[in-house]
Amino acid sequence: MNVLVSPGAVRPASEKYRPEIDGLRAVAVLAVVMFHAFPTLVPGGYVGVDIFFVISGFLITGILLSELDEERFSVTRFYGRRVRRIFPAFVLVLGFVFSLGWFSLFKTEYRDLGKQIVSGAAFVANLAFWKEAGYFDSAADTKPLLHLWSLGVEEQFYILWPLLLAFARRRQIGLARLMLGISVVSFGVNVLLINHHPAAAFYSPFSRFWELLAGAMLAYVMRSSLDRNAAAPRRLPMLGAMLCVAAMFALNRNSAFPGWWALLPVAGASLCIYGNGADPVARHVLSRPVMVWIGKISYPLYLWHWPLLSFATVLAGAQPAAQVRAVLVGISVVLAWATCAVIEKPIRFGPSRRMKVVIPCVLVVLMAFLGGMAWMRDGFGFRKGYSLGADVNTASLGAGREYTERNCGVSSRDEHLFQFCAQDSREPPRAVVWGDSKADATYWGLVRQSAQGLRWRLIGRASCAPMVGAARLSSYANDNPDECERSNRIAAQAIASDPHIELVLLTGAARVLVGPQYGNAVTRKPDVNGALDGLDAAITSLQRAGKKVALLMDNPTLPDPRECMDRRLMASSAVRKSLGVDRAGSSAPRCTVSYDAHLAATAAYRSIMTILHDRHPEVSFFDPATVLCDRRKNACSITKDGAFLYSYGDHVSDAGNKLIADYILPELEVSLASK
Repeated sequence: MNVLVSPGAVRPASEKYRPEIDGLRAVAVLAVVMFHAFPTLVPGGYVGVDIFFVISGFLITGILLSELDEERFSVTRFYGRRVRRIFPAFVLVLGFVFSLGWFSLFKTEYRDLGKQIVSGAAFVANLAFWKEAGYFDSAADTKPLLHLWSLGVEEQFYILWPLLLAFARRRQIGLARLMLGISVVSFGVNVLLINHHPAAAFYSPFSRFWELLAGAMLAYVMRSSLDRNAAAPRRLPMLGAMLCVAAMFALNRNSAFPGWWALLPVAGASLCIYGNGADPVARHVLSRPVMVWIGKISYPLYLWHWPLLSFATVLAGAQPAAQVRAVLVGISVVLAWATCAVIEKPIRFGPSRRMKVVIPCVLVVLMAFLGGMAWMRDGFGFRKGYSLGADVNTASLGAGREYTERNCGVSSRDEHLFQFCAQDSREPPRAVVWGDSKADATYWGLVRQSAQGLRWRLIGRASCAPMVGAARLSSYANDNPDECERSNRIAAQAIASDPHIELVLLTGAARVLVGPQYGNAVTRKPDVNGALDGLDAAITSLQRAGKKVALLMDNPTLPDPRECMDRRLMASSAVRKSLGVDRAGSSAPRCTVSYDAHLAATAAYRSIMTILHDRHPEVSFFDPATVLCDRRKNACSITKDGAFLYSYGDHVSDAGNKLIADYILPELEVSLASK
């Protein structure tokens, strides 16, 4: 957060350096770091950000007012200073996070990190996170650049504030009324949003500007000629310190923050700054050398600490032990000091050369480009975030192809409509699997596990559920809805007219049934029951053709197996030991869903299945969760007996389709025998 920038950032010579403000910075950054590392010790430490906002508004507005008074204000010079102050450490941390993520994150994680880098580099991270989980949600712990939201708020303020001040001076608009008016509106927005839109209240710049303006008004008041009670400042900083401490320990992640509660740290910081430096708090606490030193490195410390803690949580699969977090905080301090000494000071101070602005800007744009590539290229799928020694083979799909040939019972001119088209070449098939890519994933288990006399055919199209008389009204997963409806019509006719086919197994992805909009295939009018009626009609038409019909429900949805293998960095015993992890498979917890969660996530889909079963009690319905989940343990795991049950995305692997085949084949064989 750039509010932690240098203690003496280009202020007029007439303004005396106040070490206690650096000390207040130290209090703020330590509160944030402690909240992130040891949240139970300082449950309200996040208010350190609000203290930073006040300090920033005070210092920057003081500089702007001095320059405006002396008629030497320059927009170019102002933003040049901002770049020299903010960008060097900022781009270094972005580069570190991008590089570490390359070797440690899985595809979707790296894709999300790319999005974070783009939004951070554009200083709109607060707007991006606004749409995602809240700041205090557990998912926030695995977002290495979550803390950049505050830079977004601050820079959005400083895009407008210098121009607004200059405009007000030129038009002789009263600054006091301007600041107070905007502050009241901003605070009002904050209070209005906090109960019903807490994420908006937390991340929106309009609900946060009043905190920066509190510092701005303080700078304006302290520059005025109004006499101040000499005794008052000696008491006020003590009260301010008490308010800040109260906020840090009385608030927690469940508090309705910012809201009215934000007045505690904002008022507290304002009172501390309002003192003249001679009060006991300033002399005996804030001005101590160690506090001043921490204040001077507070900006890079803020930048470094959270990515280290977040990556440790990601790699370990859970929050690391307290001693590990303590070490990471220590490393953050060392990195902050080194960044300040080696990177920040040489660029920030000394001759104001153009390249000190141009190069950091170019590097930030470069990081935004790289982050954008990671985001748009789906996390660079070619990059291996998992250990090079991981057993990828158990996540394979397609074993048994040597027993098949490309033939799905349709004419050669129509075969192009079906990406999934095969049949057992050992003898004419008596059964067919009809559906989408889930049918393909299931088919290979049936091929391998089926006995003589019950061979299988596959016919299917990606993202196209097996239906009759119904059509998807919009594209889904880039599939042409017209070709989907046509392929279903051809598949239904081919199956019904084939005298060798006695059994039809329908299956498809739940997301294809409950996601897109369906309607009548002829009228194309939307119908909320379109998917249900299409499946119903498919079953009915096949039964009329004399076919036995069974339905295989969709399997539980888990992460891509590549995201559940051993992380690449975790292959190192030294890394595992340093994080307190005794095995490499630290991603296991995120690769298991509870059975109850599976039921809840598929409630709409299962409702369709229940209605179908009521309409067709003679149809066998199979739920793969029966063999893919352990109901007693309330868990659906991605592995079983050391093998991955899933292949790509949410499709079962050969290990998974074997379990499904062994589960459904006995009943299907009995069903055919009794026909």
